[in-house]
Amino acid sequence: MKSHIGYNPRFLGRSFYLPLPKLSEKQKGDLIRYEGKKYILDYIHYSVVMCKSRRLAYYTAVNIDGSCWQDNARDGSWKEEKRIANDEQLGNKLYRAEQSKFDKGHLVRREDPEWGDKELSLQAGNQTFIYTNCAPQHEKLNRDIWADLEANILHAGADSLNVKVSVFTGPVLNSTDGSFVTPIENQFIQIPNLFWKVVVWKKGDTKLYAVGFIQSQESFLIEDAIIRKPLTVNSKLLCKMTDDDFFEHIKFKDGNTYQVRLEEIEQLSGLKFDWKQVIRPFDQKPKAIRGIKRTIAKNTLPVKILKQDPKTKDVCILRWNPVYELEGLVI
Repeated sequence: MKSHIGYNPRFLGRSFYLPLPKLSEKQKGDLIRYEGKKYILDYIHYSVVMCKSRRLAYYTAVNIDGSCWQDNARDGSWKEEKRIANDEQLGNKLYRAEQSKFDKGHLVRREDPEWGDKELSLQAGNQTFIYTNCAPQHEKLNRDIWADLEANILHAGADSLNVKVSVFTGPVLNSTDGSFVTPIENQFIQIPNLFWKVVVWKKGDTKLYAVGFIQSQESFLIEDAIIRKPLTVNSKLLCKMTDDDFFEHIKFKDGNTYQVRLEEIEQLSGLKFDWKQVIRPFDQKPKAIRGIKRTIAKNTLPVKILKQDPKTKDVCILRWNPVYELEGLVI
């Protein structure tokens, strides 16, 4: 078995071809390449495509096989990707900087590629601790409702139902993103405000379906004074705009995750999901995904145990059982 096998576009069935998202012409001109013209970084069961100017992923793509998923303990430490230069990826200098309150947010969740035999699944989980698969996320985004959404996709969806799922995730890399208040090597680093996720799976009718989600962390970053965001307003354009024009009618409330049409994600991210065989069942206005608190018996262990590594300052989730039951998921 090769150590890097990457995302498989025919993972959901030989009769289905689910290619990676298409980049815009502008994005194609802003790629991190290695070994000549290569730009897709393959790992066990997932792949990453990187933006050169932002040093973050345009997107990640992972295959999940719930029928042979392994419940492994967290094991791994963050490291640089050796196939590209260190200055082409945001590393520990960002996360250790003064006033940095960022979590090292996995884009491909550590547990997602942990399937197959035990040895392979452990290697797959370890390979998610790579800075190409990392983005600066506020703890209120990384540890709470967004983490609950990810756990729901894996555990309530793929693992419980023993189905195969492909998941695509990325930040929205917008030129208006605010900058981290502490310069890193005399450079101000723009921090993504928005993160998106698309889930594709096969239903019992043997057809492929896809749903999308998005969340903003901007309010958290501003509240904690982590970013500076210049106000740039075109007065002529502003006069012509209505309230519904902002974010193409996505109205973000603090920390809410929204289920949105894939077209919304395409418009915000600049990517194109060119999947003619895939049905897009959600065709409504953006909908908040609200959590219902579970009733936890008093004699049970805490549902979430956090431990901070004294050296790296990483916060490790030792045991995960979502506090919320999420409404609105259609998988």
